Order: sequence, then C-alpha cells, then structure tokens
Amino acid sequence: MGKSEEAITLKILVIGMAVIFALSLAVIVFFILYQRKLLAQQKRHQEKETRYQKELLKTAILSQEKERNRIAKELHDDVGALLTTTKLYFNQITPDLPKSEIISLTNKSLSFLDTMIESVRTISRDLRPVILEKMGLIEAVQSLVQSIQDTGAVSISFNNQPIQSLSKSSELNCYRIVQELLNNTLKHANASRILINIKTEKEYLVIAYEDDGKGYNPDTEEEVEGLGFKNIKSRLSVVSGKFYFPSTQKGFRMNVSIPYDAS
Repeated sequence: MGKSEEAITLKILVIGMAVIFALSLAVIVFFILYQRKLLAQQKRHQEKETRYQKELLKTAILSQEKERNRIAKELHDDVGALLTTTKLYFNQITPDLPKSEIISLTNKSLSFLDTMIESVRTISRDLRPVILEKMGLIEAVQSLVQSIQDTGAVSISFNNQPIQSLSKSSELNCYRIVQELLNNTLKHANASRILINIKTEKEYLVIAYEDDGKGYNPDTEEEVEGLGFKNIKSRLSVVSGKFYFPSTQKGFRMNVSIPYDAS
C-alpha cells in the first residue's frame, strides 16, 4: 500500500512538473511572439514615419524648386528681356545722333530701368513680403486679406488677439500657411465667406480657419495629400506645429497650432 501511494505521488509530481513546464513554455512562446509582433509594429511605425518625413522633405524640395523656377522664369522673361531691350537702346546712342534723339533714347532706357526695378521689387515681395518684415505677422495677414477683399471675390472676416513675438522664420511660415489656405479656398471651394482667427492658447499660436465652400472629407487621403496640404505639413514640420480638422456640417475648417518655444 505504501509503494502504491508513493507511485501515485510520484506520478502526480511528474504530471505537475509537466504541466508547469508546458505552461512555462507557453508563456515563453507567447512572450516571444508578442515581442516579435511588437517589434514588427514598431518597425512598421518607424517605416511609416520615415516615409512621412521623406514625403515632407520631398514636398519641401519640390516647393522650393517650383519657387526657384518661377523666380528664374520671371527674371528671364521680365528682367532679362528688359535688360536686353535697354542695352539695345543704349547701343543706339552715339555722338552723331541729334540731341533730341539722344534724349528720347535715354528717356526710353530710363523707363525700362524703372520697370525693371519694379519687377525686382515684386519678386522680392513674393519671397518675403515687406509688410511682414516691417510690421509683423498680424499686419501682413491683414494686408493679404484686404487685397483679396478688394477683388470682391469673397468676403473675409479676420479676427486676432494679442500674440507673442515669433522668429522671422516662424512668421514667414505662418503667413505662407494662411496664404496657402486662402489659395485653396479661392481655387477649389467656391466659397462666399472666409473666417480667419489668430490667437494664443496656452503656449501655442493658433490659426483657426474656415470657409463656407463645398468642403471635403478629411479622411480621404487623396484630398488631404494634395500639394497645398503637403506644403502646409512641410512648413509645420519646420516649426514643430500640428493641425486638425474640427467637425463641421458645411464648408471647411482647419486649426493650426504652432508652439511659441519653436520660434
């Protein structure tokens, strides 16, 4: 009877150890599989983030190249042509010409030079608006809004509250973001009213933008990833900013937040 009990006890111990081993093995396998799954998710997230950063960089480069090509074209077509024409007029001026013709050619040359100066100023204003340089972000946006208002194409309401000072780079990026949003509305939204509000919320400069146009679905990647929004994302990445789409039943709404400490 004693030996039988010992055999049963040994059998129970063996079974118990086998169960514990099996459970331990299951826990180890589960942990390994979980770690692999976690690492795979992290890898996918990193790859997605890398692709996103590359896309932003690509967009920034494309935007810069587009701007350079535009400036090069304006310099070639406008300033270059004016310089060539002015040179031709100057070449016609010789000591043998009557004084009246010399004066006429000189006046024409000066007129072309004045036009060239204005063209260069226009290109310079496009690169960085003078009012932004002298007066700051709020006045520059106000001027931009007024210039669009004067066309009668759309009604714009611009509200602002006191904001903290920003670096020149952050001011320019904020201005270009507002400009891009306005361009998108004017080109695609068929809107009659636009509302822009620039304010401070805690440590952030906030640009709240909305229009009453045809709107769009922010969950549709094709629309969100349009060149205009890519440019906005690219500029926000420079200043560590972010954006989101508040819910709306009609039109388009977008809030942009830029931390002051990124300035």
